[in-house]
Amino acid sequence: RTLVSAFTLEGRLAASDGTRNANGNIVWMHDAMRDEWSAVSPLGQIVARVTADPFGAVLETQDGERRAAPDIDSLLPELVGVQMPVAALRYWVQAVPRSGARVLQIDDAGRPERISDAGWIIDYTRYADDTPGATPVRMDAHWGETRIRLLIDAWTPAP
Repeated sequence: RTLVSAFTLEGRLAASDGTRNANGNIVWMHDAMRDEWSAVSPLGQIVARVTADPFGAVLETQDGERRAAPDIDSLLPELVGVQMPVAALRYWVQAVPRSGARVLQIDDAGRPERISDAGWIIDYTRYADDTPGATPVRMDAHWGETRIRLLIDAWTPAP
C-alpha cells in the first residue's frame, strides 16, 4: 500500500475516552504543509475548524472564538472530543502501517484488517471495494478507554 501525501476526507466520527463522548460530521484536508479539520453540522455548516501548519495551529468556532496553540495536538481534541495521535492518523485512514507499526491481521485481498501502532489497535471493518488497493470505509481504533470510530463517506486524493 502506498501512502497518499495529500487528500480530502469527509466522514462521520464518534469518539469516547470513558467519560466524554463526541460524534459528528468531519471534513479533513491534508497535505505536506497544512491540515484543516472542520466539524460540520447536519445542514453542512462549519461549526468549528482547526487549521495547522509548521508555524502553529488555530481553533476557530462558529461564534467567532479563536485560540492559537503551538501544534494541532493541543487543539484537535477540542474539536473531536478525545486525544488522538495526530501524526498517525494520515496513515491510519489509508490503512498504511507507519514505521514501528505491526500488521496483526490481513484480509483475503491482502489488506490490513488489524494494525497495532504505539499501543493503539486499529481495525478495518470495511473497505470501499474488494480490490487490494481499496481505501478503508470504516475504521475503529482503541487504546485503553479511548475509542475512535470513523466512517469515511468520501475520500479524494489531491493532485
